[in-house]
Amino acid sequence: MAKADITEEMIFQCFAAACQSDDMAKTAESFVDVEEYENRVMYPEFARWASSAGYPELATLFRKVAGEEKLHAVWLRALYSDIGVPQRGEDTQRAIDALETIRANCDELIAMNPEGVVEKALEVAIRVEEREDRDIYPRFRDQALAANDADTAEVYQKVIDSEREHALWFEAALVNFRTQQQSQSQVSV
Repeated sequence: MAKADITEEMIFQCFAAACQSDDMAKTAESFVDVEEYENRVMYPEFARWASSAGYPELATLFRKVAGEEKLHAVWLRALYSDIGVPQRGEDTQRAIDALETIRANCDELIAMNPEGVVEKALEVAIRVEEREDRDIYPRFRDQALAANDADTAEVYQKVIDSEREHALWFEAALVNFRTQQQSQSQVSV
């Protein structure tokens, strides 16, 4: 029987990317949808994995970032008060569906290889935050600047700075995690 596994790419498919539109309000709606997804779905699930695998400090980090992702949505809602609750984007629904598929096998995988699952979640968190910091939100900021909307551009810049900080937190957590794993494997030898 083949050993079940969750790959980093499978987990990355759980990430919903915000989509830019020619209409800045539609861009903002996509942004809010994705940030709320990260707040309510993705990072809480990663926290559950870390907690189940016996890494409460990593679970706390995932929950902290989830809270900050909610704040990003709040910042943009303040600029676009008429957005209300955005419709769930296709990308967000696809990401939720992918996460549900993984969740069905995840508890078994955590029991078999808790470190592998947690390491993959950290690697994906880094990829997500770097993609937002380096690619997605700079384009949104630049769109706002091109429209002479300095207030919106400033909000996107705050989000870029925050996403960069999240990536650094996850990178440090991954280095610490791997160092602990190496230390434990040397002790058990």
